[in-house]
Amino acid sequence: MKKFNLIPAILLAFSPLFINAQINQTPMHSGGAQGQIMVKAESAMPATGSMYTDDRFMPAKTSGNEQIILVKYNAYSDYFEMNNPQQGTTQILPKQTGSTVTMTGTGEVYAFQKYKTEKGEEINGYLNVVSDNSKVKIYKREKIYLQPGKIAQDSYHASKPATYKRADDEFYVKINDGEITYVSNKKDIANLVPGKSKEVLDFIKKNKIDVEEAKDLQELSGFIESIL
Repeated sequence: MKKFNLIPAILLAFSPLFINAQINQTPMHSGGAQGQIMVKAESAMPATGSMYTDDRFMPAKTSGNEQIILVKYNAYSDYFEMNNPQQGTTQILPKQTGSTVTMTGTGEVYAFQKYKTEKGEEINGYLNVVSDNSKVKIYKREKIYLQPGKIAQDSYHASKPATYKRADDEFYVKINDGEITYVSNKKDIANLVPGKSKEVLDFIKKNKIDVEEAKDLQELSGFIESIL
């Protein structure tokens, strides 16, 4: 019978290569029961996606100032960042009710306003101006939210990073000196015009107005303006 040499076997058992191989082949457990190998959970991954409606700094003007500045809108935190390429710095534009930021390239206007959300919460924030008639004003709220990620607890699953995603745009209407009110459908808008709700609904139906499309809302605001 061949003799078994114990010395090489013992040395192999305590070698780093052998220990690592054993750990890699051992199922991972989150508990601390005797005999189980504790493995630290994978750390969180950086979020993907973007907090901005446009990642580029674009030329713009602020209300009461003809100077061209470079800005981009952070729709996650609801503020404008201004870039100073000469100094290599970025700063947040001051917020003031009634102030506007006009994108010179597209003509888009963002107004800092007080408004009520779908849940009735009062917010001071930036709204994209859809229509700016004297009696009827319509705004669009651009939002980005953070979808939570998931950290893998073992080697059998993959971690998922948190992701910034664009939410559906929200629309708001202001009639005369009333509040800026959230609207989600044609009835919401019609109810803002007491006594003439039926006329508004008939116009929407006849002209196939989509109350989730900015161009259609511009047309609707012109009609409401004419009957007030």
